[in-house]
Amino acid sequence: MPRPTQMRFTRSSLIAWLLVAGLALGSAQAQGEPVYGGTLTVAYTSTSPHIDIQGTNQGSLSETAHYMFETLFDRNADGEIEPLLATGFEVSDDGLVYTFPLQSGVTFHDGTPFNAEAVKYNIERKINLRLPTWDTVPWESIDVVDDLTVRVTLTGPAPHIINVLSSKTWSMYSPTHAEAVGPDGVRIEGVGTGPFMQRDFRPNEVLHMVRNPDYWQEGLPYLDEVIFRVSPDPNTRAALLESGDVDMALGLPVPVTQRLSTNPRFEVLREVAGRQYYITLNNYLAPTNDVLVRQAINHAVDKEGIIMAVFLGVAATVAEAVYLTPIVSGYQAVGSYAYDPERAEALLEEAGWTMGSDGVRVKDGERLRINLYTRRGAVTGDFEIAELVQGMLADVGIEVDLQVFESASFVPNVTVPMEESTYHMANLTVGTVTGDAEYIVSTFYRCDSAAPRLFNRAYYCNEEVDRLSDLSRTMATMEERNAIYEEIYPIVFADAPILQLVDSIDSVAINANLRGVFFEPAFSNWPAKYAWKVP
Repeated sequence: MPRPTQMRFTRSSLIAWLLVAGLALGSAQAQGEPVYGGTLTVAYTSTSPHIDIQGTNQGSLSETAHYMFETLFDRNADGEIEPLLATGFEVSDDGLVYTFPLQSGVTFHDGTPFNAEAVKYNIERKINLRLPTWDTVPWESIDVVDDLTVRVTLTGPAPHIINVLSSKTWSMYSPTHAEAVGPDGVRIEGVGTGPFMQRDFRPNEVLHMVRNPDYWQEGLPYLDEVIFRVSPDPNTRAALLESGDVDMALGLPVPVTQRLSTNPRFEVLREVAGRQYYITLNNYLAPTNDVLVRQAINHAVDKEGIIMAVFLGVAATVAEAVYLTPIVSGYQAVGSYAYDPERAEALLEEAGWTMGSDGVRVKDGERLRINLYTRRGAVTGDFEIAELVQGMLADVGIEVDLQVFESASFVPNVTVPMEESTYHMANLTVGTVTGDAEYIVSTFYRCDSAAPRLFNRAYYCNEEVDRLSDLSRTMATMEERNAIYEEIYPIVFADAPILQLVDSIDSVAINANLRGVFFEPAFSNWPAKYAWKVP
């Protein structure tokens, strides 16, 4: 099978598959003439107690960031990168100098002008504070050419830089505000250039935004207000939608979206996503520090069974790469661990774990007992997957202690230094926020990407992977870089740092009178910043 290299090709191929499967798609979803006014209320699960998008890459925070903050580049309803606060870019022949002309007439919500100085401030803020993905680009200098032109000089090629600058964590903050309130202040009050401005923020309760009357894109936005309501339970989110208390519900279970799709009051949009479901395996703590045990866990889990039981056979496909999904630039399928309980048992025997009289394996007098940290309802099917994995591992002699956390406490408990980690398995999802494989290689595969610095919560480390990753960073073109990635992927797959599960087909349920909702595939978000409601 040929390797998909262009996002449009991959995306359309999967869309064709969905159409054959008889699934409804809702890409741009806009129809009819826009109408001004009204309030959009969204029910979602927040995994963040703050709104500092520069300081994190969490999916729920990226979901809300579209409204208040803007980046130099953005993704449109087709998943393609296009200019936003920048008007384009020029790159030198050696790939080391990028020049960005900027939009004119843009101001932040506090009246501060958006200009080259503001861009320089924000990029240098990310670098100086070492905020997420700051070092995925080899920065040398950021220079102001004139009021509306920025020049970025690199120490080495970075053909993925535009992808990076399109991710929400590279949003532009008002320098005046950020300097005045400091790092703690931007966690509770956001000042950007976006179509909506913050009115009220109560962590783990509500984020209330109102229309920006001075928004730089003429005629936008259409809505008067946007309210995000935190609702951890997916059934509660569905009930809020059905009662009319909210207009949009995120992260609903597949059976619920299937039911809602038959009701003319609602519309369910589905899109090929960039989200992968996986369970991280702690490569530091015993017994999951043994590659044989990790491979056994992968063989013991029936991924097709999970797709049928949790996703009703329609909302996911078996993952064929570690963390990467087919919509990502630089993706290559390397395979999945076949469901083979006998192979799993043989690997456990090879690792010295023999079956005990009570059905739990033992080694040197110790039972094969591991814990699995999970949430309930943060994303579709998370708890159900954890329960299924628990049962499947029990079948091969692994006892799993399922520990359920509230969403607000889950992330801090699985984002700790290696020596402080207490989980053997953590139930997670990942979105490639830049839409490019470099993000995964740099923030999940490398030894220096271990949590809490970045998102390698498996504490995975392979020196050969690091060597190849370093080499890839000297390549001036995507083609040359991707050729090196093709050497990296099989190594990581064989090391089995995670329990590789499924790639999702995401959905959102909305009121039928809501228009203009689209899908942002890099982080599987559903922006409605330019949406409107028809009477």
